[in-house]
Amino acid sequence: MAVLVAALTLTATAGCADRATPTAAPASTASPVAAGPPWYDEVAPATAGTTVGPEGTACPLPMTFSVPPEWKVKAVKSGTDYRAGPALLLCEIDAKPAGNIGFLRVWGIEEAAPLNPQVTVDKFLAEYSSKAEDPRYRRTKAGPLDSFEATWTEEGSRKRAIVVSNPHGRLMLTLGGTDDEEFEAMLPAYQLAKSSANLPK
Repeated sequence: MAVLVAALTLTATAGCADRATPTAAPASTASPVAAGPPWYDEVAPATAGTTVGPEGTACPLPMTFSVPPEWKVKAVKSGTDYRAGPALLLCEIDAKPAGNIGFLRVWGIEEAAPLNPQVTVDKFLAEYSSKAEDPRYRRTKAGPLDSFEATWTEEGSRKRAIVVSNPHGRLMLTLGGTDDEEFEAMLPAYQLAKSSANLPK
């Protein structure tokens, strides 16, 4: 996704996710696997191609992850047009070369500690998408890293985000397409980014 911080956060129970209270902090353990909507944990990661995040690459980040080989990674110059709540857009990973219409976006989280990831996501959505509906949240893992994930619908299309905090910084990765068909086609790339996330070497 690839964007330099990835937009978006979550809490679920086995099979169905419930909304978390804004004051709840994510635990260090991941939620149970939840197949089917809204999480689609059964979807296998795509084949890895490009590594996003290392120093000297298009988008140096405080985290690394992989994306499919066809996806195009591009850094985004900072500016107010690329900010939503506490999130600043750092990187875009375009799916168009792979035949899909959509992006993985990485957002840097600029928010004073302590970080409440659900509040971070809610603030992001309040400015990024006024049409966001039915948000769901859960604790999860991004590679070995404790994370907080969210999913919601927007004009009938499902969206996804994951917030990852580590000693090097806080990022949010988001996935969105033009409709559910595009979302499902790009979900393996998101699963790859999520499963391959790690600290920079």
